[in-house]
Amino acid sequence: MMGCERMETDGMRYLDGEMSLQEKSEFEKHLDSCRACREAVAQMNRLGILTRGVVIKDPRDSFWDGYWKSIYRRIERKTAWIFILLGGILIILYELYRAVRDMGELTISKIAIILLLTGLAILLASVVRERIHQRKVDRYRDIKR
Repeated sequence: MMGCERMETDGMRYLDGEMSLQEKSEFEKHLDSCRACREAVAQMNRLGILTRGVVIKDPRDSFWDGYWKSIYRRIERKTAWIFILLGGILIILYELYRAVRDMGELTISKIAIILLLTGLAILLASVVRERIHQRKVDRYRDIKR
């Protein structure tokens, strides 16, 4: 879009009305002869027209009250999930330990239970690992849904 250095140095000053009358007159003469700057100014003007209608509201106090409650709620829930996961992992590991310790005679049902619990433990670890990785690389994690 910007092929002329003049637009980069003076374009925004012109659009924002920050030039003196002489500078403005010189830049307008430049616009008559420079197609790149003329197109860039036209695009910026269109963008300005579009963004003039945008109103940014200041958040009210009730918003901030809800915001902090939301933060606390998220912290509580994440803490709860951490405890649930740790408890689940401990139960699975303990049951695997008991199954191996009390194995006695090896039967098909015992092997199936061990395989099932091992599979669940691996699956749980995989999901937790993936969630942690996703959280680190998620570009949209700060966007409210």
